[in-house]
Amino acid sequence: MRKIIHVDMDCFFAAVEMRDNPALRDIPIAIGGSRERRGVISTANYPARKFGVRSAMPTGMALKLCPHLTLLPGRFDAYKEASNHIREIFSRYTSRIEPLSLDEAYLDVTDSVHCHGSATLIAQEIRQTIFSELQLTASAGVAPVKFLAKIASDMNKPNGQFVITPAEVPAFLQTLPLAKNPRRRQSLGGKTGSDGAADLR
Repeated sequence: MRKIIHVDMDCFFAAVEMRDNPALRDIPIAIGGSRERRGVISTANYPARKFGVRSAMPTGMALKLCPHLTLLPGRFDAYKEASNHIREIFSRYTSRIEPLSLDEAYLDVTDSVHCHGSATLIAQEIRQTIFSELQLTASAGVAPVKFLAKIASDMNKPNGQFVITPAEVPAFLQTLPLAKNPRRRQSLGGKTGSDGAADLR
């Protein structure tokens, strides 16, 4: 059985901005769009999310929900630099890294000898190292398959982690809504991705 960690940075672009400008930490901010209400939001910090501002939301809608929202144009060089540093941290634990974007990746630590081979402890140590070296928080999910690791990484956000052991997989699958459960979709004739039910066999 594989040991998969999904690491997802917490509101990554906004977190980099707040780290570099602490005055932004407690006010609603979002990356993307303009005060002229053009464009869409790339990400928003948690104070903005309390007003309902979300990624991929049209800027005009975001400003209606949160009129005092601070919009930032984005500094993609800074985000890329932080992302490269994070991936270098990943590489200290495994060479089997599958980036999904600048702010998230799958790590296969099945054969890792770090932390006595414990994926749970590896995920915890990675998150602690990211915070120590970059002052950014990350959430993580640990599971035997990728799609469950990704779901698990959302369970204790922000700055947390959630573990689904192999023994817990059958019961956990029963708790998932149909849209998130490829095995149930397949049994009902739906389509699944390559990392869905096949990985549970």
